Amino acid sequence: MNNYNWNNAFPDTPESFKNKVSATLNSLPDQKENDEMENRKISIKKKIIIALVAAMVVGTTAFATGKIFSITSHGSNIPTYTTMPTVEQVKDDFKFAPKLVKEFDNGYTFTSGYTVNNEGNDEKGNSVAKTKSLDFTYTKGKDKLNLSMENGMLGERSKKETVIATSNGIDLYYHSYANKLVPADYKLTGQDKQDESSGKYVFSYGSDKVEISQIQCLNWMQNGINYSFLTIDSNISKDELVKMAQQIISTK
Repeated sequence: MNNYNWNNAFPDTPESFKNKVSATLNSLPDQKENDEMENRKISIKKKIIIALVAAMVVGTTAFATGKIFSITSHGSNIPTYTTMPTVEQVKDDFKFAPKLVKEFDNGYTFTSGYTVNNEGNDEKGNSVAKTKSLDFTYTKGKDKLNLSMENGMLGERSKKETVIATSNGIDLYYHSYANKLVPADYKLTGQDKQDESSGKYVFSYGSDKVEISQIQCLNWMQNGINYSFLTIDSNISKDELVKMAQQIISTK
């Protein structure tokens, strides 16, 4: 099956969305933790991109009043779980019971779990829906990936998404793109505008410097729960992500 080029799906990200991404960064708590500052920067970078991915799933088309136009995600760098929780623990804390995998067959292993609060906004910036999702981090050597689990899904899936595989009757949706993360006060140059228009880069705001990252996302819905893998500059292939998703889907 051919990959869908998601870069071309979002040629002109609206200012309202860019402002929401910046607001997400500014709302993150300024906490002093045992982690090195560099780890905090990586975490913040991930949260900005998660917000961007969430808005991409919704799409950038302006929906009718009351419909979700963009999504922001807020969370803490302090883990909710430092060891793999049980399904019962998650159900008590989050009011839904996702399928949980401690270690995948390809070697990615659970390291921490976080609470993420998500808010859906209409095109005027008004809050229309809120959810709480569970965000797991898995590592394999120096490589990391994120798995988000949410009871339902804010907004609507873009009609331009492409099904990359089907497992037990469940469609798996994959997309990848080059993200250019820039400071909040960054002004797009002429070349930037060309790159955005052509789909070479998707721009997001909130970093202290310009960074370009390769993003991969794989998501699916099972029993009313939305699962989503997110990787940033990872060496993992889309085929490996599909196999990891299949392992979750087949978990009893």
